[in-house]
Amino acid sequence: MHPRISRRHFAYFIWFVASACVSGCATAPPTRTETAAIRDLREDYFRTFPEGPNNDHIRRSEIVKGMSLFEVLASWGVPDARVVSTEGNNERWVYVLLDDLSMDWMCYEYEFKGNELLDWTTTRNVVNGLTLDTPDLRRDTLTLPAWANSSQITGLPPVR
Repeated sequence: MHPRISRRHFAYFIWFVASACVSGCATAPPTRTETAAIRDLREDYFRTFPEGPNNDHIRRSEIVKGMSLFEVLASWGVPDARVVSTEGNNERWVYVLLDDLSMDWMCYEYEFKGNELLDWTTTRNVVNGLTLDTPDLRRDTLTLPAWANSSQITGLPPVR
């Protein structure tokens, strides 16, 4: 093979890997499921600021840097916790999103300076939860209480 072709293929490979890394590292803004209370806050916000700079993000329940306190409130609703600093006009809003099935949770801490969102940190907690692969929950080791019958495990009607 000609050495030039080899270098060109190597350059294409490096370009492909770099572009894959850059696109894979790009993160989407955090979002939250809409509730009736959030819907009411959004309606108030859109009535007050019909041409707001972050209206598209708020419609998609997204939070981006530079948003005001009211914009974050309209996007995600009232925070689960709010810490106001005594000096410097700083605030920290905390939202905790819980997955009811797995009991995993995500914690978002938004840092405000004045009326502007500067940055946020994300903490994730993954819980194993109640899965059937844990040894004490497998059917062969499950013991029934005295009042239960075998049809509750197998799903078949009891034999008479």
